[in-house]
Amino acid sequence: MLPTFRKLTASVAALAALALGGSAIAGAADKTVSGTPSPGTKSSQQRPQREPLSSAVAAKVKAAALEKVPGATVLRTEKGGPYATAYHAHVKTSGGDAKVVLVNASFEATAVQADRGRGGKGGRGGPGGHRGPGAGEKALTGDTKDKVEAAVLAKYSGATIVRTETNGDSSAPYESHIRTSAGKELEVLVSKDFKVVDAREHPARP
Repeated sequence: MLPTFRKLTASVAALAALALGGSAIAGAADKTVSGTPSPGTKSSQQRPQREPLSSAVAAKVKAAALEKVPGATVLRTEKGGPYATAYHAHVKTSGGDAKVVLVNASFEATAVQADRGRGGKGGRGGPGGHRGPGAGEKALTGDTKDKVEAAVLAKYSGATIVRTETNGDSSAPYESHIRTSAGKELEVLVSKDFKVVDAREHPARP
């Protein structure tokens, strides 16, 4: 009698194990239906695509980008971007460099940044990294931008201006990120009367 009872107990345990295994497989299958991850999986949490531009708007953004970076190839145009800009364009320069051109709502290109891709590191940095503004800083436009950049280029002849923006320092309310003719990455500070007052060197992009 005892051996028969033990055999029966072992059979029940085996059936229970099979039932648990089947539940686990079913649960895994629920997460993926026809190769599509369920809402709780990592893939569904990826950054959504930006809103596409109409052909007319895209053409204006492209024209502004090409005026800012002559000879470049426009890869794509998108809505929004750094500094709360209205639009931006990803371009490849005639020298093969990947850049992002910021374009305002009036379809004027306001800045050119190095394109580190969507996987690039955030934070603030030099022009080689184009790592966005600090808190409260905004890209300059119009007459102020022109005067700041004129002062910077007068000081650093032959330099390439990457972006020009406001600065949190009241003694130098403007700054321009540049690459000198010697290849140095500088953050040039400009006073309210448009005079260069300081320059900070950043590590060059590899």
